This record gives sequence, structure tokens and C-alpha cells, in this order.
Amino acid sequence: VILNVIFLAIIFATRRKMIAVQSWSSAMGTVLASYLERRSSSDGSTNYPVVQYSYQVGGQMYQGAKIAPGMEVGGTGAGKVVNRYPQGAQVMVFYDPNNPSDAVLEKKSPAQWLMWLLLVVFDVMLCGMAVAFGFAF
Repeated sequence: VILNVIFLAIIFATRRKMIAVQSWSSAMGTVLASYLERRSSSDGSTNYPVVQYSYQVGGQMYQGAKIAPGMEVGGTGAGKVVNRYPQGAQVMVFYDPNNPSDAVLEKKSPAQWLMWLLLVVFDVMLCGMAVAFGFAF
């Protein structure tokens, strides 16, 4: 139950950020670096896209590396993300007007929040079934 509460908090925070990003300002930027980074875990290794960019707001230069709001997503689509942002390309950067150092390249986050929400719902159902069967015996 505690993990479900944590997962739900993450889901709602991600959704809130996605909504906020829709009203952010934009500025032209330049891709400084774009590559795949291989990260290892207990399940094996996965490629993650890394895109570093610079942009200017109010005469001040900033650098960012966040691609979209929410958690980082790696895997089979990582190469496509890197290909969309080749080094040297001019890109639109969306930044928080109250904190210009907080920026993203894409306003939409991958639909991973929906997967997490479904996982939480499934887990709650399993917990409910376990409780029901526990009282039945």
C-alpha cells in the first residue's frame, strides 16, 4: 500500500509538470551534444538518449539536458530521440518563465505515467483479493 501511495504521488507530480509545461515560454536553442548512453542495471543494460542544448533568455545563456517532462525513458525509442536532435541543430526550447534554467525540448512526456497508473490499479486489485481471500480462510 505504501508503494502504491509513492507511485501515485510520482504519477500526479509528473502530470502536474506536464500541464505546467504547456504554458511555458520558448526560445531557440542549439544542440551541443546528442548520443546514446548505455546504463546497466540488475535486468541488463538499456540505452538512454542524452541531448544537451544551450539557449538564451533575457540575454543570459542557459544549458539543459532534459528532453521531456517526467522520468527519463530509455529502450528501443532512444535512437529515434537522438536522431531527432542531431548535434548542431537549431531547436525550440520550452522553459519555465519563473525559472529559465528549468527547460525541456518536448512538451509531451512519454505515456509512461499511464503504465504506472495501470500498475498501481492492478496492484490494488491484487491486494484487495489477498485481503478478501485471507478473511475467507
